[in-house]
Amino acid sequence: MVPDILMSVINIIHAAPGMDTDDNWILNPDKIWSLRFKARLSVPESLFMPRESAWHLLIWSKGFDQIVRIYPDKEHGIDATFQHQDFNQQASSLPWRAGKPCLEQSLSIFGRRSWSDEPEELLQRIAWLLQRLMLWIDSAACNSLVMKGEPLELPVLPGAIHHPLVGFSETREDFSKAIQSPGQWGTASVPPLTGAHHTHYIARFHDQKDRIIRTPEWSAMMHNRKQTSNALWLMLEHLPVLAPWQAPTRWYQLNSLLSDQGISLEKIFTEAGIFIRKNRFKLTPSFLLLGFPLAEKIGSAPFRLHWLALKCPYLSHKSSRRDGFRVSERNHRRWDAEAAVSTQNLYWLQSSNWAPDQVRTRGGAEDEMKQKQVLIIGAGALGSAISDNLLRMGICRMGIMDHDTVAMGNLSRHVLDMSSVGRSKASALAEHLNRTMPDARIRAFNSAFPPENLQTSQAIKNYDVIIDCTADDNVLRALSLFEWPEEKLFISLSISWQAEGLFAFAASEARFPVVDALAHFDKSPAPPIAELDRHTEGMGCWHAVFPATAADIQLWASVSTRFILNAMKTTGRQYAYYRQNPEGTVEKVNVE
Repeated sequence: MVPDILMSVINIIHAAPGMDTDDNWILNPDKIWSLRFKARLSVPESLFMPRESAWHLLIWSKGFDQIVRIYPDKEHGIDATFQHQDFNQQASSLPWRAGKPCLEQSLSIFGRRSWSDEPEELLQRIAWLLQRLMLWIDSAACNSLVMKGEPLELPVLPGAIHHPLVGFSETREDFSKAIQSPGQWGTASVPPLTGAHHTHYIARFHDQKDRIIRTPEWSAMMHNRKQTSNALWLMLEHLPVLAPWQAPTRWYQLNSLLSDQGISLEKIFTEAGIFIRKNRFKLTPSFLLLGFPLAEKIGSAPFRLHWLALKCPYLSHKSSRRDGFRVSERNHRRWDAEAAVSTQNLYWLQSSNWAPDQVRTRGGAEDEMKQKQVLIIGAGALGSAISDNLLRMGICRMGIMDHDTVAMGNLSRHVLDMSSVGRSKASALAEHLNRTMPDARIRAFNSAFPPENLQTSQAIKNYDVIIDCTADDNVLRALSLFEWPEEKLFISLSISWQAEGLFAFAASEARFPVVDALAHFDKSPAPPIAELDRHTEGMGCWHAVFPATAADIQLWASVSTRFILNAMKTTGRQYAYYRQNPEGTVEKVNVE
């Protein structure tokens, strides 16, 4: 029996201008309710949007939520793909196609209806979506689904799911020196990302003579991999798209779109096959990379390259054969050319720009701060958490200095894991950070401060910001005596007993002002160390350890990171003592 609330939807459709239905609700085997209805334009029809089109309203339960979606009818609905619409393919035996128009507001992906004006009550939400559909089809007919100045959205790639994925790095600065000649092609090295699931990245570009012409900047971990050419790259004039906004699905469609740009995919595959048969390719090319200039917003000028990725068709080797044909160079060339015009489906892969500004669109430090080189002295719990924060926010050029090794007990509050036990803290943390972000440039110094090695002493003088996380007064005194070549931003951070508070001191000077720093630390209202409350390394050991939980370390690492970023924006000496109250709040205590 159809629920009463769904019967009310039929009344809404009958009452709405431009909509009608002669159908009833159907409960599909997968417990999805569907209702077929018609929608009519209030503007003149267009080549891809008829005056009247059929649609399906779908409703189903997911947990405690009611999902509402609208799809085009398979027979009498639209068959084109527009902007703000999923790829509009036929959905197997279902009576609707897969091209769901994007009717929700962008903030709806977060699941908080209070963040948008989309109604929460089911009947109101259905009415709201139906009204949005009427606006959508009118806009599609008028070619006004996107407006000048709005963010540019690439077409949905048919069949491409989250993985496999190919990462690349293209910045604004790269655009002026990047390969930009349409029709130019070459080979590329696209190795797997260590430990990741079906994820690769473009590590190197080669020309047609196998000479390296470009090496994107990646972390040390990504550069250390063995590089083998396993991809073809091809530069285009612009995005290859079928009108109104559909990615091609077959090779002959892609070939036709490239031909419109003056590029012969048949010729390129023929030349690439010759290249392979000359034994310059150790592996059969797995990927085809299509690069083109891309604008951030509709109507604006392009300012960076974008790469689409798909599986490369099989290109002939010397021994490639087909039944009924001789093994000859002439046949190999013909077969390779045929691949470009075949009716075979394209196998699109997801691609993603991992340039520094693109991987941190969720939030990062200011650009000026990202240019700073930071030395962190002390790779313990606090230092490791702070370095992790800074890296994720875009401060990628860091040095880690520590002479200690990782013990199992450290892991109760350290960012490292069991694979690091027994290793140098500095080396293990630097390796961890270089695996954390694709633009990390982290260097380890397996030494106490001050370093005895002259080469290390010279290397650390190049850092702009010196952060002490050792909680050791002797290190502070050594900082004041070290021969720094020019003014540095010095920051000292340490946690008070039982992690009740945080000492934070900063100064932009040629020498670290140790006397002033220690005086402020002494004046801070930190709790005294209780001898009876002392913690030891474990049973059978009298060695004292510092009492603090992982939650405490994360709290003070966050506060410390904020203090560091603020210190980078200001001049002069700064001191603060932050105190954690019993209920978990943090207050700043002024110390004269």
